[in-house]
Amino acid sequence: MYNLLKNKRLILSLPLFLAASLFLPSHVLPSVNAQFTGLVCITSSTSATSCPSSPPTIGPLTPGSTFTVGVFVQGSDAMGGLDIYVRSDPAFVSPTSAALGTLIATPSLTSICINGSAQTGSCTVGTANGNGVVEVTTIESSGSNECGGISPCSGMAFTITYTVLAATPTTSLSYPTAPGCSASSVSSPPNVCVEVADSTGTVLPENIQGATVNVVLPQAIICVLSPSTLTSCPNGVPSYPETFGSVFTVGVFVQGSAPLGGFDIYVSADTHYLNPTNASLGTLITSPTSTVRCVNAISLEGSCTALTANGPGVVEVSTFESSGLNDSGTGLAFTITYQVVGVKVPSTAITYPTGPGCSNSSISSPPNVCVLVLDNHGTTLPENIQGANFAQTHAVDTVRISESCVSGEVVGHSTTCTVIVNDNATSNRIPPISVPPSFNDGQPTWSSAGFGVFTPNACTLSPMNASASKCQVEYLPTNVGSGNHGINVVYGGDSIHTGGSVGPSTDTVIPDTPTVSTQPIVDQTGLPVNNTIGVPFGLTVHDTVIFLGGYPVTGATGSVTYTVYSNGACTGTGTVITTVPVTAADNVANSASVMQPVGSNSFNARYTPDVNNNNAVTSPCELFIVTPSPSFTAGKLHWTHHLSLAKSASTQSWTAIVANPLSASVRVVVRIIGQSTTNPTSGFDITCGVTCVNTAGGVNFTPGLTPVSVAAGTSSLSFTFNQPIPGTFANDKLTFTATLYWATGTLYTQSNSKSGAFAVVP
Repeated sequence: MYNLLKNKRLILSLPLFLAASLFLPSHVLPSVNAQFTGLVCITSSTSATSCPSSPPTIGPLTPGSTFTVGVFVQGSDAMGGLDIYVRSDPAFVSPTSAALGTLIATPSLTSICINGSAQTGSCTVGTANGNGVVEVTTIESSGSNECGGISPCSGMAFTITYTVLAATPTTSLSYPTAPGCSASSVSSPPNVCVEVADSTGTVLPENIQGATVNVVLPQAIICVLSPSTLTSCPNGVPSYPETFGSVFTVGVFVQGSAPLGGFDIYVSADTHYLNPTNASLGTLITSPTSTVRCVNAISLEGSCTALTANGPGVVEVSTFESSGLNDSGTGLAFTITYQVVGVKVPSTAITYPTGPGCSNSSISSPPNVCVLVLDNHGTTLPENIQGANFAQTHAVDTVRISESCVSGEVVGHSTTCTVIVNDNATSNRIPPISVPPSFNDGQPTWSSAGFGVFTPNACTLSPMNASASKCQVEYLPTNVGSGNHGINVVYGGDSIHTGGSVGPSTDTVIPDTPTVSTQPIVDQTGLPVNNTIGVPFGLTVHDTVIFLGGYPVTGATGSVTYTVYSNGACTGTGTVITTVPVTAADNVANSASVMQPVGSNSFNARYTPDVNNNNAVTSPCELFIVTPSPSFTAGKLHWTHHLSLAKSASTQSWTAIVANPLSASVRVVVRIIGQSTTNPTSGFDITCGVTCVNTAGGVNFTPGLTPVSVAAGTSSLSFTFNQPIPGTFANDKLTFTATLYWATGTLYTQSNSKSGAFAVVP
């Protein structure tokens, strides 16, 4: 803004100045060579007409009050504009508004910036603007200098209104410096942000004079004292020195209050640094009753008040005068014992917390401060509060960081990862902690060069010994990738520890191993094979896979190959039946059906992954036994080989001899399919038991069957049936295949067959 403002002045004012000089006699024009050194000062009155002889002291003031000062320019060369900054300590007084004075008669291009925020115009970047700073800049719109161009020139440049925030014996109102303020009216020190310039843009020389502000404690105040034996509140927030590991006791003191009958006061500290361990009543209440002492939300006496501010680092003490009368408004309310558990440079504070449940408060601003003082009638008494700082000194130590995860990281399975942060100093080592404003609030933050997710991706350090802290997260590898997931951890540090990082470390992730098992199923029943009774020969079986685990949990990918072996141990060369894909939710289709020979047989299934997230797996061998079934005994079937239609009454006579090794009786029929060797139109398909019927689409679909019953354990049973032979078969030779079918229920199962031929003559 400095250079920009100067350029604007030159552009606006030079033509006017030059034009005016053409028409005025020389004795009327002010001397351009006049050189006065003015004074820019702070005045305690906004109506002042001159600077005070020395820096004024404003006050005494009290927290919560407001005051307005003037910024006055005295005895300066006639000016055409200004750009002046004033700084205050925002811990004690904070600027809330500013307004132009009368020094610049017809101002233009005005900017007013308060606490880094533009109220009018814009804040000049690269200068001193920020919290506690007021910038006011303006120029004379006519293009002329003030005071009619006659030097010296004086007047009120602008005013500033402040709000008082906290008590202090003295705090200053001064003029800040910044590299962006090199075009300054002040010769020393350099870069003071005060510029007064004439209408040509020439910077005019000025001296500066500030002011001090005195803020005193109000009449009724609650403060924190250390040691607790002190008997009055200090003027301004005190700073008490403490060392790491020390134990100390503070007093919560009430000073200058109206007579009171009880109180409920909360005090809070940051448990990263101060841990309250005990609280005890003082002497403020003479005969206390209904006392509550609550530390870190744990009751030492009475019951902690719910829905207020109780929690880690908070102490609540509440008590009332049992006599029903009021006690003096000055005295020690209670004491708190703290242990220093961490170091914050330059200090950590003990303050008064807020909570929605503290709406009935003795503190007017901010709302909901958990401080309540009552008289004996229950009337809330107005109070003010002042905390305390506890200062510590400590060098900034470097740290050493190590990271490790539980070995055997399997894709799709969470594993615990631990980071340890050590203080590297040779002495006075202190465990690092996780606090703002460090990167990610000082939480070690995790990342992976592979495919994986951390839950959470940052963790809060906790001391593990006198010089180191640690925290843990869960890591879920989501893909094997190259097998090496390089893990990184970044720690942002705290007020006494540098940040640091570790990684990428070598963290090996291995494929998952699914579980694959099989179960042979009898097709006819849909039930698993019972090897106690076996599978009667002739029944088909298939294998089914039970696929568990693997990655991802929604279903591994790859394929399963089913193999059957004509032995009970899955040895030798088996027969591959089917290869099927593994689909969603680890579903695997069944194998094709097979009919195995009598004896011991077996299935297995091999899973083959299509990516490297799972290991190949072969199921255990599943034995199934095929037992003999009802059959033609030794293949015996009798018939007439040369059939004379005339002699046999056009009937072929068949005799079947069957055995039933099963433990249950069966019903049997014989299906015979015959075909002429010379006449394609001559053939038959019959199913016979007691009688014969034409087969209709298979034995199980043929109506009118007359099966023969064969008792359990029968070694040989002969039965005969007759087949009508039509005359059209005369002089034909027919070949046939006769197959035995048996059933214990409703469905027939194919057994062994016998083939042969017979000739038909008239």
